[in-house]
Parts: sequence; C-alpha cells; structure tokens
Amino acid sequence: MRTTWKTAALVALAATVLGLGACGGEQPATPPDLAAAARQRVIDDADAPCVSDPGQLVVIENAKHDLTAAWQTGQGDTGVVLLHQVDGGICQWSAFARLLVEKGHRALSVDVASRDAVEFAQAAVAHLREQGAKRVFVFGASRGGTIALAAAAGVTPPVDGVASLSAPTVYDADARAAVAKLPVPVVFAAGANEARFADAARELHRLSVSAHKKLVLPSSSRHGVGLLDDAMNTLLLAFLADPAAATA
Repeated sequence: MRTTWKTAALVALAATVLGLGACGGEQPATPPDLAAAARQRVIDDADAPCVSDPGQLVVIENAKHDLTAAWQTGQGDTGVVLLHQVDGGICQWSAFARLLVEKGHRALSVDVASRDAVEFAQAAVAHLREQGAKRVFVFGASRGGTIALAAAAGVTPPVDGVASLSAPTVYDADARAAVAKLPVPVVFAAGANEARFADAARELHRLSVSAHKKLVLPSSSRHGVGLLDDAMNTLLLAFLADPAAATA
C-alpha cells in the first residue's frame, strides 16, 4: 500500500492546527512535524513481509512530493532499482535482491503500484546515487519492465543499463517511445512461449537505438520474475559487471 501526501496538504493542515490554537486566545501549539509523520505512515503501511529489518524500509519522494515505500539493502558501488509486476509488490524481487547483496551490490525494490510509477522509478535512481552508488541500473518485470524503460529514458545523467522482463509495449508508460531514445545497454527478455510478451520483446529490441542490446527468449511460458532461473540470474549479474560484453 502507498500513502501519498503533498506539500500543499501539509501546509494547510499545519495552518489549521495553528489557527485552532490561536482562536482560544492561547499560544499556538507547536505544529507537529507533518512531513515526518507522512513518511512514517508510508513505512508503517508498507506491504513488506520479506523485510525482517524495518530499518531497511525507506521512503522515496518524487518531484511532485508524493511518497512511496521501498526496501533498501546491500552496499557497494553498483545499485539496482527493482520494479515489480502489477500483481506484486516490493517483495516480488526479494530472491534476486538477496543475490545482489551476496555479490556486493545494492538493491532498492520500489512500490510502483501507482500511476506515477515512472516518476518514482526516477526518484529511486536519484536516491541510490545520493546514497553513494556510482553505477545504477533499473530492472523491471512485466509492467515494471515498461516502467523501467520509460523511466530510464528520462534520467539525467543516464543510468548504466536496463533489464526488461516480459514488458508490454505500453502499460502506464510507452516503452516503444522510450527505447527509441534510450542509448544505454538494455536486456529485453520474455518467455518464448508467452505469446504477446515475446512479440513485445522482439518489437522493443528492434526499435531500440542502443548499441548494446540483447534479446533473450528462453523456451518457457513463465512470465516476468518467473524468468529468474539460474541462467537468467547469471546473465543479469554479468550485465551488471560489464553491460557491453553481456549484450554482445
């Protein structure tokens, strides 16, 4: 679940609190830290059964001052934003997130259930950079893959690579338009037997302007994060190590 607060609403509520105190002729009460309260509510409402340490839950704030929850774990110079499917949440990539941590990377799994998912993905990239990541990648599954491509296309400076698993060409963002202007290395993957998603991967790969792109169609009908078997994990870890070589 995601809780959204906007700055205007916080200011209005603070003014109300102060006004009520003044009406009775009393000194206005010290206003509560409403921004902090809103951020704490996002943490409290996060659907994160995979997170054993609540200290790993963080709040991501986009340019419109909307808030969403994310699970942050790991250290290292390389950070990966993980974007879930429409039927998932921040725990959907948990097995892969733990693999990233084992390999010395940072993982940031973000709740992108809202329509402003692209903005939250971009804010997540900025968050990882602020936390010290020198290289940042964006990985997404199904709708999350579409969001990953669209978000990466609008990030400055560019991310270091994108992996899109079973992404539709359009789902709350236009992946076709994104790949036509996204120069960074990209892995496009889908199960060869998952019909329209395999077709979408082929189309996005064809439209991509990246000089370092790879189309992966394993013989499978599994969708999105279901593609994360040993072979796919190995490819994605190699992609993090050397995007150009992994997509050659």
